[in-house]
Amino acid sequence: MGKKAYYYRIPDAAELFGRNKGTILNVRPTPSDYIVSVDGQSFYAEVKSTQNKTSFPFSLFKRGQSAAAPQVLSAGGAYFVFAHNLTTGSWYRIPWQAIQAVKDLGHASIPWTELEIFKWTHQPTS
Repeated sequence: MGKKAYYYRIPDAAELFGRNKGTILNVRPTPSDYIVSVDGQSFYAEVKSTQNKTSFPFSLFKRGQSAAAPQVLSAGGAYFVFAHNLTTGSWYRIPWQAIQAVKDLGHASIPWTELEIFKWTHQPTS
């Protein structure tokens, strides 16, 4: 990622299971997939992919992720979900606050059309 960016991949249960040749481990929930620092800003990043053609479903989140995101925000941190719509190939960088606001309304997903403002195309930093 160069000098202006750094990421750390947080090992998850599937990765640890593979590293230990299938040995069942007691693995604590992780807050996200990555911790990222770009241009002086750090944030937690969760990456999700779905083939759902109409919306991004919240059922993709594990309990630990849904619990950690509000804690990160309460501590003054940032938490983004990078959602990949596999039917279109589009990526979205969604702040957790947007997801939480829709969850608070009792919805189980966000239509892709409502996520257009968060459409993301990676632009390398110079």
